[in-house]
Amino acid sequence: MDEIVRFSFPLNQRMASFLALRDALRALEEARKQESPQYWLLAAVDLLASLTGDHGRKTALPELVGLLVAMQAHLEKLANEHPRFRDSIMASCQQIGEHLIALREGMPALIERLAHDSLITAYHNAIKKLDWLGHKPSLPQSLLPLWQGQREAREALHADLHTLNNSVATLGSMLHDYVGWEKRTAVAGYDQLSPERGSNPGLLIVGIPRSDVMQGIIPDITGNHLAIRVRFQRWESGKEPSDLAQDLAYGVMLVPIG
Repeated sequence: MDEIVRFSFPLNQRMASFLALRDALRALEEARKQESPQYWLLAAVDLLASLTGDHGRKTALPELVGLLVAMQAHLEKLANEHPRFRDSIMASCQQIGEHLIALREGMPALIERLAHDSLITAYHNAIKKLDWLGHKPSLPQSLLPLWQGQREAREALHADLHTLNNSVATLGSMLHDYVGWEKRTAVAGYDQLSPERGSNPGLLIVGIPRSDVMQGIIPDITGNHLAIRVRFQRWESGKEPSDLAQDLAYGVMLVPIG
């Protein structure tokens, strides 16, 4: 069976902040594994921007906490509606409560550490001046030896990110498991979703087979809570994006958390 690639689209600002935080953490960890200092710095600055509300963003931590609280409330409602599964549902509620306590206790020190790391600060300042390669602070020349010489401190920083990573991963898993897939067909690459009135979904997840993505097929969405338009495009190297002209089977989740 072909693996499904999931594309997450935020339907409100709170979910947009959460996804930006999630993606920055994923990129940071991947850069650490790949030993890519430039990629790591870019992800670290992006993470800092999410946590501090820089670059025009909303501060992500209150948004994360708000989503965890909203998920907890939804789970408690489910537990009351389905007594048979109450124990397992309430265990998830307790897990969320533990994450909330850990975030409150550990995040101030982590943000302080990120904000005062000299290497991250230098690259952050370079980006503010649109110097994406960091020429002015001499990063191209110094980055590799600094990266090699500060491995222990960098690993300690990743250890400090454990609490945040766990909270984001738990919430992400719950969001993806909260509703089932609805199978749909995009006729000539186009479809329109009409959420139930009053449902107020916060997240749209589109799933298509990995083999389709490998052929350059990518979803794009526009619209609002009343009408969400899904259009599939084909992205090919050396060519402009083009609308998909063929029918495409895909899956969709509308997550009522946000």
